[in-house]
Amino acid sequence: MRSSPVLLVLLSIAALCVGCQPVPDAEQQMDNYLSRVARVLKQEFIPFDANQLSQYRLAERRDRLYDIPAERISLLDLLIDVHQCKPLQQRIAERNSVLGKVMPWSSRLGYEGELLRALDSCRQSLADDPPQQELLTELSDIAERKRSQLPAVFWNAINASSEAEHYLRFATEPLPVTSAPLTDEALPALQQLTAIGSALPEHLPPPVGELDPLFQALQRSQRSSQLITSLAQTRHGLQQATAMLRAQPATYLCPMNQPSERSKILLNVFVLFYAGEIQPYLAQLQRLGEPWAAQIKQLRAVAHIPRATAQALDRLAGNPEALWDSYRQAVDEHTRAWQDVLGACQSAPGQAGWQTP
Repeated sequence: MRSSPVLLVLLSIAALCVGCQPVPDAEQQMDNYLSRVARVLKQEFIPFDANQLSQYRLAERRDRLYDIPAERISLLDLLIDVHQCKPLQQRIAERNSVLGKVMPWSSRLGYEGELLRALDSCRQSLADDPPQQELLTELSDIAERKRSQLPAVFWNAINASSEAEHYLRFATEPLPVTSAPLTDEALPALQQLTAIGSALPEHLPPPVGELDPLFQALQRSQRSSQLITSLAQTRHGLQQATAMLRAQPATYLCPMNQPSERSKILLNVFVLFYAGEIQPYLAQLQRLGEPWAAQIKQLRAVAHIPRATAQALDRLAGNPEALWDSYRQAVDEHTRAWQDVLGACQSAPGQAGWQTP
C-alpha cells in the first residue's frame, strides 16, 4: 500500500513539530532587542542557554534532610493508666497509627508542636502526684529532647515538601509579559513559615491545620519559579547587550560628539524596544523580585539550616554572585552603558540630539 503525497507531507510536518514549543513572549522580546542592537552596532551576541538554569536546581532531597532518631520509649504503655493525660495518649496513638507512621514532614512539624503541648499539659497534671514522679521525670526528658529537635524538624518540613521544592526551583518558562502588575500570593505564606522556623524552639509550631494552607500556597504559586527563570534569562540578555554597547568606545558612533545616522537608528532602538518593551518587564521583575529576595535571605538566616539548603539559597539572593544580586548589577551596568553611548552622541534626554520617534 502506497502512502499519498499529502499524507507524507503531513507526517513530515508533524515530525518536525514534535517537541516544538512556542517561544515565551519575554524571550522573544529580549531576542528582538538584542538582534536590533547587534544589527546597528554590527556585533554578535550569545543566545541564552537554558542549561544555565541547572545551577539553580536544588540538591538531592537526601542531602538536605536531617536524620532525626525516633523516640524509642513507649509512652502509650507508660500512660495507659494516667487518665489526666488523655490528650497526650491521643497524640501518641495518632503517631502510632498506619497514617501516622508515614506522616509527611510538613505535617510532622505541626504534630511535634501538638505533642509538646500535650506533654507540657500532662507534666503539669502530674507535678503534684508523688507516685508519678518517675513518669514525670521520663516525660520531662522526652519533652527536652523533642523541643531540641524542632529546628531540624522545621528544616525537614521545608526540604522534604514538594510544595517548597516547587516554589524554590526554576520553571520551564519565565514570567509572562503583561501590563497588569504581577503578584506572588505565596510570599506571605513563606514569610509565615520563616517566622515559625525563626521562633523555634522557644515557641512551638502551630497545629497541622494552620500549617497545611501555608505549604499549599507555595504549591499553587508559579511566580517564584518563573521569577528565577526570568532573572537568569534577563540578566544574560542585559549582559550581552551591555557587551555590544561597550564593544567600541562611546565616541565610535559619534566621533565629533554629534548624532550620526547610525546613532539615530540606535536611539530608536533605545526608545522603542529598550524603554518601550524591556524596561516595563524590568519593572515587573523589580516589583516581584525585591520582596522575594528579601524573604529568601530571611529564610536563609533561620538557624540550623542544612548546608545544601544554605548553598541553594545563597545562589538565589544575598551575595554579589547570587541570581538576584547579579541581575541587579546587570541592570545597573546596562543603564550606564546606554548613558555613555547616548551622552557621547548628544542624544541623552535633554541634549540636542534627543529625538523620540
